[in-house]
Amino acid sequence: MKMNLQTTQPVLDRLDKILGRIQENIFTHVVDLDLTAWKTKEPVSYLERMSGEKIKLQKGDRWGDLFDCAWMRFCGTVPKSVKGKTISLVIDLNGEANVVDGNGIPKLCLTTTATQFGNPYEGKAVKKVVPFITNAAGGDAIDIWADVGNNDLFGNLKNSGELKEAYIAIHHRNIEALYYDYEVLYDLWQNLPQDSARYRQILNSMHKTMAELVDFTKEAVDRAQQHLQVELSKENGDYPLRVSALGHAHIDLAWLWPIRETVRKGARTFSHVLAMMAEYPEYLFGASQPQLYQWMKIHYPKLYSGIKKAVADKRWEILGGMWVEADTNVPSGESLVRQFLYGKKYFQDEFGQVPTNLFLPDVFGYSGALPQIMKKSGIDYFVTTKLSWDKYVKYPHETFHWQGIDGSKVLVHMPPEATYNGPAAPRAILKGEREYQDKDVSNNFLMLFGIGDGGGGPGTDHLERLKRSKNLNGMAPVKQEFVEKFFERLERNAHLYHTWVGELYLGFHQGTYTTQARNKRFNRKMEFSLRDAEFKSALAQIISKSDYPAEKYELIWKEVLLYQFHDIIPGSSIKRVYDESLERYKVLMNETKILTVLSTASVNDKINTKEYRNPVVVHNTLSWDRREWLKINEKWQLVSVPSMGHAVTENISDERSIPNILAKDNLLENDILKVVFHQNGKIASIFDKKYGREVLYSGKNGNDLTVYGDDDGDAWDFSTDYRHRVMGRFELVESSVFVDGPKAIMRQTKKFGESVLDQDIILTAGSRKIEFITQVDWQENGKMLRTAFPVDIHTNESTAEIQYGYVKRPNHNNTDWELRQFEISAHKWIDLSQPDYGVALLNDCKYGHFVEGNILDINLLRSSSWPDPTADRAEHKFTYALYPHYGNHIDGNVVHAGYELNVPLSYHLEKPHDGSIPSNWAFVKPDKNNIIVDAVKRSEENESIVVRMYESEGKNAEASLKFGVDIQSAELTNLMEEPITNIPICQNEIRLNFNPFAIQTIKIVVKD
Repeated sequence: MKMNLQTTQPVLDRLDKILGRIQENIFTHVVDLDLTAWKTKEPVSYLERMSGEKIKLQKGDRWGDLFDCAWMRFCGTVPKSVKGKTISLVIDLNGEANVVDGNGIPKLCLTTTATQFGNPYEGKAVKKVVPFITNAAGGDAIDIWADVGNNDLFGNLKNSGELKEAYIAIHHRNIEALYYDYEVLYDLWQNLPQDSARYRQILNSMHKTMAELVDFTKEAVDRAQQHLQVELSKENGDYPLRVSALGHAHIDLAWLWPIRETVRKGARTFSHVLAMMAEYPEYLFGASQPQLYQWMKIHYPKLYSGIKKAVADKRWEILGGMWVEADTNVPSGESLVRQFLYGKKYFQDEFGQVPTNLFLPDVFGYSGALPQIMKKSGIDYFVTTKLSWDKYVKYPHETFHWQGIDGSKVLVHMPPEATYNGPAAPRAILKGEREYQDKDVSNNFLMLFGIGDGGGGPGTDHLERLKRSKNLNGMAPVKQEFVEKFFERLERNAHLYHTWVGELYLGFHQGTYTTQARNKRFNRKMEFSLRDAEFKSALAQIISKSDYPAEKYELIWKEVLLYQFHDIIPGSSIKRVYDESLERYKVLMNETKILTVLSTASVNDKINTKEYRNPVVVHNTLSWDRREWLKINEKWQLVSVPSMGHAVTENISDERSIPNILAKDNLLENDILKVVFHQNGKIASIFDKKYGREVLYSGKNGNDLTVYGDDDGDAWDFSTDYRHRVMGRFELVESSVFVDGPKAIMRQTKKFGESVLDQDIILTAGSRKIEFITQVDWQENGKMLRTAFPVDIHTNESTAEIQYGYVKRPNHNNTDWELRQFEISAHKWIDLSQPDYGVALLNDCKYGHFVEGNILDINLLRSSSWPDPTADRAEHKFTYALYPHYGNHIDGNVVHAGYELNVPLSYHLEKPHDGSIPSNWAFVKPDKNNIIVDAVKRSEENESIVVRMYESEGKNAEASLKFGVDIQSAELTNLMEEPITNIPICQNEIRLNFNPFAIQTIKIVVKD
């Protein structure tokens, strides 16, 4: 038959219709199941399954609200009339469920047909069949239990949570096989050129199939299938591409559901994987995130045993090296190291193997620090799909080398189908081939198939399609295999691949640098609190032989790492996730402070304070000497404290030595800067007295607290034109000025709408920082609060701190690649500098910034309404600071300034006593300003001490580290604390070479 454009749609309609008819005949309804539910608000164990409210249910009944839980019992008897038939149970609860065996062990997953996945005939998200018996005797008793959640895969209440169907069915396996035969060919046919011979031949076989299916007798089905087998049996020749397919279920550890539901999603998904493996011998599956495996180990130990066996049998691949699939824009460098340290250690301890790939398919952009962290953690390969989501540009490669800020390289592959939820259908394979930009230099690409985000993984449909697609004429051959094996093959042509240098910025989801600000603040504070606590505990172990609480630190760290998951710390989860995590952050912070107090007291007991009448021990945990004003018991002192150590001082006032400072109605002034305010509270002028220049751009105001419209945004995104939608500004309602010792302070109260902002603007004697210590009761809807400083700097790029270094970005919009960076991330500082002068904007918990031309702008708060309708309508505390300086950010010592804003000196009142530690003492001091000691902790394996540091200014350095304790041995290690080489020691001093932005980790043994 010759097809023309006029007959195309009618033909498609007929082909669709026959596919639907085949699907409708796979199951024959026999009798409804009897259903009883025991409902609870939160999950309960199998042993407690009848502790909830008992409800009898029938088709159409609504049994609960969103996220309600229940144990449901399905009972029935197979009629004698269907003796000898294959019997399955068809169950759709409009929610999710885990069918368990008689011991409560998860065996199978059920999901609802009412999801956002797929088209009507495909049903690819559906798991509603429970196989029962292949040769019914008649009279067979059915009694099964399921652990049920009243939510779909995406945390929605579907169809009011009504029971859709639950019945005993004859399962016609031959019709099911016919369905997949037809579906695969139909899908392939739709994606072939219409003038190709293959297109015509498949169409002909489908017409013959339609002609046979007047009814669905066994004979008709057999004849129809024979027509299709003619086309399914046609194989490819020497096809230029091959596809590596791996089953996967991307499981967000929280998102549109609470963390507790993720535990059950894991059990549903993984039990279904094991069930499918028993049925399909070629099926291979991979999953990342040790946190998820740990939950299975705790809550479902028998299921976990099955997972371990599948891994041992090489049917299940453990993916990725991180504890969770973490965001990489917000966490600190040490946090990312711990993701790998604890993640790889878990896989090694539990499975005896560790992956060499980083698996982050769904993270919102990738820091330029990652390649080095990966390489020094034993990770060579990287998989993501998220960059395909960029709204403005298309990345030019799917297979490439990624070079980080230090020069480290890893091999990257982005599955060209651009999803981790692939249907494993011909269209997916053909799309991958079509979209693969590197097929000229690589003949391999990866395809991830299954249902993800909410879990579930591959179902029967995925695996049946793959059975028919292994070597099907018209598309690339497909083989199920592990990611590690795929990369080993991909690496053979590594010399042919292009290199991408620097961060992998995502032009999408930039609102996640700001949303849920309280969690971001807690994260920053926890990172530094843990840093200080571990350092103090290591000192206590060395100085006073105290036990190092390694297990406590590991537990705290792992929970902090959990909250760095890419839908928690970015702010893109539901309200309950943040209500719960904020409470847990408070507990974790308190536990960390207790550990710090105990270890500090232990160290202080060994410090010699006998020469002082009222001794005060001042601690500095940063790796350079500091000289700062400190208020001790309401008395100001200018203290000098050595690197990563302490100094003892008297508890006396030092205010007579304070240089002249001034606070007037419209003026703050110290020995370096003069800050002038308008009557409306905005800054009119910042004059640098030392260098004789104005900091602000002529005629522009500084600290203009502006509110923008953000009502069309959600947790992830806000409109690119927000700057044209100014809703107003915080207006001054009250102001006062005063001097407190070395600090000149302007205290302002401002209001906008229903929100109140209190701010202390502080200029300290001898300091270049203008601090803005801020409290806001933010009660706005669909709005965004930002402040900006137009500065008198001419440059074509900004410099922003990231983990273990910085990146430079253009501050103009010449191209789409630049235009899309209308919001950029930075850690503790961002800077605009010209050769002779610069200005940095520092912060203690903010990440989102806008830099264009000479404007330094920081995103302080957003109030998006989805998925949390109350996001950030709360009280907030944060500090930012403007820091004018000489030269560029290196000349101006901006890196140190950012740390010092985040890590204040601490002090402790003591009594005079003798001690073995001098009153002025440093644990370790680098001799180079650009070497930052970022972590000191006990080794994971023994009582040796790990010291991690990095080069912060982007230049080569030979640095000496002088220790204040006797060192017995020292060795260079990787980030996993595995030895590389021994380091010579000379009088407790070691020397190390640093490349630009290099991370170096050493392990030392201290003499007794």
